[in-house]
Amino acid sequence: MKRLSKLFVPLMLLLAVVAMGTSSAQAKTKQKTRTVYYIVCGSYSTLEQAKKQSEMMSEVLFYPVYKTTAKGKTVYRLCCQCYYNLADAQKDLDGFLSGFSGGDWWIWPSKGLAKCVYRPYSPKGDGERIPALTPLTEPITE
Repeated sequence: MKRLSKLFVPLMLLLAVVAMGTSSAQAKTKQKTRTVYYIVCGSYSTLEQAKKQSEMMSEVLFYPVYKTTAKGKTVYRLCCQCYYNLADAQKDLDGFLSGFSGGDWWIWPSKGLAKCVYRPYSPKGDGERIPALTPLTEPITE
């Protein structure tokens, strides 16, 4: 019996290690970065500029700031919404946001969720900050 357990335990450990390696390799290959489409209402070269604009807008609108790289430089983008589908983002930009669209408002395709670096305070006045954006699965515009 001792001889059987001496063979069985190492064999089980080996199988467990192989199974973990296979599952993590499969998880890596299955994970595909999904494009997220942000509606951008301003892009700034410094975080301070983006924060200032976000705070100026926060009387009525509450937009978080996202950090990314464009043309080799770090930029900070003020975003009002994001989507998993470009057509949905375009529909809302052309729809309920059409009064704002133009040179300053545009759609930014990001490989995965962008890094939120600033969230203004919530209008509730409780000292909490607004949450980072989460992608919508359908447009707000009918």
